[in-house]
Amino acid sequence: MNAQLWQLYKASDEGKKFIEMFEIEKDGTLKDFDSFMRRLVEFDLKGFPSPIDIDEQVEHVRFVTLNMGLGNFLPYRDETDYEDDETEEGGSDFTLDSYEDFVENFELLDYDVTANGLVLNKEKCCLPKSWFRNKASLMCKISFALFWLDNWNGFFKPIFYQHEFSIIQKNCDALGLELPEIPRSRDYREYMWYYLDFCNAVNRFQAEYELTDAEVCACIYGFAPMLVDEVKDASPMPKPTNVWLTGAGKGNDDFDYLDEIEAGVPVKENMFWACNEKTKRGDIVIVYCLTPRSYIHSIWRASGRGTFNPFDYYHSRAHICEPVITPKITISDLREDPYFSEHKHIRSNLQGINGKEFSAKDYAELLRLIEEKGGNASKFPKLFEGGNVNFGKLENERDVEEKILIPMLRRLGYGEGDWTRQLSLKAGRGLKAIPDFVFFAKGERHFENAPFVIEAKFDMASVLEQARAFSQALSYARMLQAKLLGICDKERLLIFRAGKDGSFNRDAPIFEDHWAAISSDELVGAKLNSLIGRNVVSEM
Repeated sequence: MNAQLWQLYKASDEGKKFIEMFEIEKDGTLKDFDSFMRRLVEFDLKGFPSPIDIDEQVEHVRFVTLNMGLGNFLPYRDETDYEDDETEEGGSDFTLDSYEDFVENFELLDYDVTANGLVLNKEKCCLPKSWFRNKASLMCKISFALFWLDNWNGFFKPIFYQHEFSIIQKNCDALGLELPEIPRSRDYREYMWYYLDFCNAVNRFQAEYELTDAEVCACIYGFAPMLVDEVKDASPMPKPTNVWLTGAGKGNDDFDYLDEIEAGVPVKENMFWACNEKTKRGDIVIVYCLTPRSYIHSIWRASGRGTFNPFDYYHSRAHICEPVITPKITISDLREDPYFSEHKHIRSNLQGINGKEFSAKDYAELLRLIEEKGGNASKFPKLFEGGNVNFGKLENERDVEEKILIPMLRRLGYGEGDWTRQLSLKAGRGLKAIPDFVFFAKGERHFENAPFVIEAKFDMASVLEQARAFSQALSYARMLQAKLLGICDKERLLIFRAGKDGSFNRDAPIFEDHWAAISSDELVGAKLNSLIGRNVVSEM
């Protein structure tokens, strides 16, 4: 962090305002609790696309705080109780040591409104202690409560932007505050524990720069955004490389919003919908209305990359825009369709569809169904230009190689003598690594060098399978000192180029597209040829 710039910000009117926002009054009155939480809630909801009731959100924080199970925290004690409190300075006994017990046993009891305020009803539980996913999604509000309750110890810090943790990541990057890697797990306790890791990282930064609790918060949420080079992408929408499904539900006002669009109400900016974290700007997003409506409603474009948030019930989201309303294609229509009746997503009744991928063939068939329902397919975004390509029946990895990859290589000028399949590489004592395709291999047997390797899989639609394919190809590329690596499956091809330090960035392919686009779109084919054509690779 630039300490000189921070001191200038700290002395500015805006800096003082931000620091004051995080300073906690310590006289322990309920009025001060409401005032403090209102400041945090108003800041958290600033810029939120939908109108939110501030009083209601403050009430939610009060409700969560009341459920913390602490008998002596100040906001719910009158002044007489406070004066009789034996706890030194009226501080909370909620310490780091009790956090594990909190993770395991915290639950939300319902409450009754009485003349003396809110009273928990121990006979009614609205969030059981075993619902860790729901509890993790409350961590923003929980962090507000912990920041208030633990302000004498100063360990816990508030987290904002429940749906966009990536904003905090960017702010911390700008400060040089290194956050721990977010876990990826179905054990949602891990996300509650990640909050503890987050606080540890912030506290180390705070100690390094000798900041108060209020100052470190102002530094992350007020000062850091001034350092972030946030340039809005004004370039034309890129062509899509993926098609994703997402669901709209009745319980979270999605239906009301979609009805407004149909009625002609302008689309709100920055709509942030549950989607796949692999979503790229320009991708196609199909919105399906869940029960009781049970029909495809519209097709959108992604206006930004997907993000992953440990403190959101829907961990992966993406901004979407430019909706085009479809004819109502019901789940019954899909079940009765010759193509979709055999589709795995339809056979599972489109349950858990947020972030599920549609193949190029799936999307072409959906456009066909839209035409049959009286819609105009030309109004909807295209996955690629050119006609559909039939690669025949694909059942395994060998089919991908023989029916798709090798014909493409021949189009790029390669002959079979230019690549070696299943090249044996010595990877340790008695061990062999065997990459699928190695181009222009040179050197002693088992110690070859090569400029380009490709690893083929049958299906790497999931984030995990694609990560595994990349890691496998990366290990071969390192052994061969390759400058290019590719991974592919029955749907698409991705190409990566080594940087000046020889490393490959798994999140930044230099090329990614569907085989159908490569085969039918001359511009796509020309771009690929300029990157990995025989003449290019042979000169490396």
